[in-house]
Amino acid sequence: MKQPIVKRHQISIILFTVASSPLPYAEKLKKLREIGYQSVQGGLHPDLGNEKHKALLDEMGIEFSCFSGQLNALKDDPGKFIEACHFFNCDEIMIGTMPTECRADYDGYMKAIELINSVGRVLAKEDIYIAYHNHAQEFRRFSNGKRGMDLLFENFDPSGVHFLLDTHWVQAGGGDILEWMEKCRGRIQYLHVKDYRIGPANYENDIGDTDKQFAQIGDGSLPWELIIKKGLDLGIKAFIVEQDRCYDMDPFDCAAQSFATLKSLGLS
Repeated sequence: MKQPIVKRHQISIILFTVASSPLPYAEKLKKLREIGYQSVQGGLHPDLGNEKHKALLDEMGIEFSCFSGQLNALKDDPGKFIEACHFFNCDEIMIGTMPTECRADYDGYMKAIELINSVGRVLAKEDIYIAYHNHAQEFRRFSNGKRGMDLLFENFDPSGVHFLLDTHWVQAGGGDILEWMEKCRGRIQYLHVKDYRIGPANYENDIGDTDKQFAQIGDGSLPWELIIKKGLDLGIKAFIVEQDRCYDMDPFDCAAQSFATLKSLGLS
């Protein structure tokens, strides 16, 4: 039996976090490496083949934590992703969510689950999992009382499909990230970490409602010491920083703050 893949670095970052930067790809990697990151989550590069891509990462002293891909691309050409995963020493391919047309109702969810399971079984033959990354929409409750996340958890085939939970989006959907991490024990290897921040109150109405915001680790309301402790207990291989929007901050400054906080919590 193939030995499990071990990652050298617990702190990683998905390159989507710095997508808004106009810097060339290599310069983005260099800046992240200067911050201290030695691990990134990425995927197929449109202008680099696997060999040139890996040579660039190796030159920077950076490894891939896990891979990223789109569900339809995985379905249409799984061999291309399998080859890349073996080349980059990755055992999981994250899909960002399910197809838009499947999100409206129960039947759509079940259709998406069937498709994801079928792709997962193909990848599993090569010791690779498909990893489902949640957003808030999966916590919508349908008329039968089930939430989308319940349907995913109950019907995904664990032999080929894992969860890649996102701390912010679980909170945004009204879930408890610690409960969901424990629930996914044995079905989760990587975790997306970003904070959940409450914006300034709107005092122009009686409710005083607020906007939720993405935030760098330690600048919001999530219990990071408990999240890290739970993640280590679960055997999380990499805690992957993601920040969808940085508002008026430079994304590299946000990445640096998140890195420093994770280091202060004992991750390496």
